[in-house]
Amino acid sequence: MGMISAPLLSTSRAVHAPSGGGRLDFLDLARALAVIGMMSAHLLAPLAAVPGSSDFQGLLARAAALFAEGYPSTLFAVIGGSSLVLSTRRRLAVGDRRGAVVSALVRGLCVCVIGLVLELLPSSVMVVLVPFGLAMMITAPLLLVPSRVLVPLIAVIAVGGHPLAMAVPGRVELGTVTLLSLADPLAVLRGIVLTGQYPLITLVPYLLTGVVLMRGLLRAHRSLVLAKWSRRVAAGGVLAAALGHALPLLAGAFGHAEPGSWYMADPHTGTLGDMLATAGVAAALIGLLTGLLPADRRVHGRLSRAVRAAGAAPLTLYVGHVLLTSISLILAVVLSGGELVAMPWYVAGAGVLCVHVTLAIGLGALLAAKERRGPLEALLGRVVRRFAPNAELSSR
Repeated sequence: MGMISAPLLSTSRAVHAPSGGGRLDFLDLARALAVIGMMSAHLLAPLAAVPGSSDFQGLLARAAALFAEGYPSTLFAVIGGSSLVLSTRRRLAVGDRRGAVVSALVRGLCVCVIGLVLELLPSSVMVVLVPFGLAMMITAPLLLVPSRVLVPLIAVIAVGGHPLAMAVPGRVELGTVTLLSLADPLAVLRGIVLTGQYPLITLVPYLLTGVVLMRGLLRAHRSLVLAKWSRRVAAGGVLAAALGHALPLLAGAFGHAEPGSWYMADPHTGTLGDMLATAGVAAALIGLLTGLLPADRRVHGRLSRAVRAAGAAPLTLYVGHVLLTSISLILAVVLSGGELVAMPWYVAGAGVLCVHVTLAIGLGALLAAKERRGPLEALLGRVVRRFAPNAELSSR
């Protein structure tokens, strides 16, 4: 991951949004792709292991399992780190370091609370919001650390994280965190930090990668070398992803391919191969989108603006997606008399995936037409301003 380093934008200097303080359309589009990818992983990929799936749907499920397992959540985390840079840049520009850290901490805490509530619902979705929110809180003070320090830190965690998790005595996979599971705090802590589906040992490096990438993008824009930056990031991402996937192939060629080893690239394992592959794809996509849609340009057309607006409301979309999957599952159980032996179309499959994606884009179209933020994003913004007032406004 060291290949995607970038110098720190000094916190004492003004750091303006490339688009004059507005949103970065390419980042919203990338975020929309991440959300749709996670929907595919939740609603389609599981059918790859169901024998009764039709040939066409089984093919789609296998494709989703190949392309949507691991990559969307990683892209979402990398963009999350970039978003923290954008949301705190004005505070840092005026020297409000404390306000920048507090605002990021409050955002992360709110995401954790929402995640704990969602986990109480019956759903097939493994909700990522609790570990993601905690990762945001850990990243908050690191927003004050120079990129020249963050890059080796990312490398150290990426290399040492998986062996550390494997060395935990009595290792238990803890996929989700609920209010009910807090009865065993030691197991919860172990799962959140090291052994869970989305442990902090892997999420934090992804967020820090996004921090470094966004700092580099802002600097490149100010220096008028954004095109060169996007090419370098895209190429570096491709090389990292290729290396991540090449490691297990090389190990297999030498007769040492063992499941769970550091060089394997299986999704959600946190191995070096997995982190190189997934973070590389995320960086390559961000670099590609930056080149196709520079930071100072806006998308045009109703569909493009709808997708962009949907990507600007990821928390609203994610929570709505989980709620819909929960309602569908409850309905299926009730209609089956309490013995659910098959997945109806409205619980899993290409049909319900199309419904979720259509609803997401429909919400985006509504938000774009009214020029509004997502409801949960707007609420989160109000909470952040309540606990971390803007330094420029409070000084007036």
